[in-house]
Amino acid sequence: MMPPEQTMQVMAADKIMIAQQPNFSYTLEGRYVQTLDEERIAHLNSVATPANKYRLFVALGSDNLPIGPMVGLYAATTRRGMSGTVHGAEEAVSIQEAIRMYTASGPYLTFEEKAKGTIEVGKLADLIVLDSDPLTIAPEQLLHTQVDLTIVGGKVVFDRSPAR
Repeated sequence: MMPPEQTMQVMAADKIMIAQQPNFSYTLEGRYVQTLDEERIAHLNSVATPANKYRLFVALGSDNLPIGPMVGLYAATTRRGMSGTVHGAEEAVSIQEAIRMYTASGPYLTFEEKAKGTIEVGKLADLIVLDSDPLTIAPEQLLHTQVDLTIVGGKVVFDRSPAR
């Protein structure tokens, strides 16, 4: 949950970097609704407030849950739970911000930004090709976006296309 204002100010002054798991807001919505009031739910896995109001460095991930990043992108950009209810619309970020937080921000947080996180010569060639462009589709379509190709270490490890 979002710490109190004073704590957020200290975090900003000390340039604390944080990792959030927006997919929790989607997958664990039912549990949150059963146990928390709406104000707390609205600021669970906050992204916009730490990043924009306090200028904290935010990386996104899925923690240890085997949930694809499209769920996290959807939750970060819509703040919708599985029920479709929006919790804390003010915590939503743009798809561009969410993609950057999922890709480049994680390696920076772990001091690996020289080796991964962006597509550049000399960096690890781990990437995916999607069946649609997350920058142009409706946020609801993110949940139905599929991976067509996966490259790890410069080698194709998954290819959805028919065998040639």
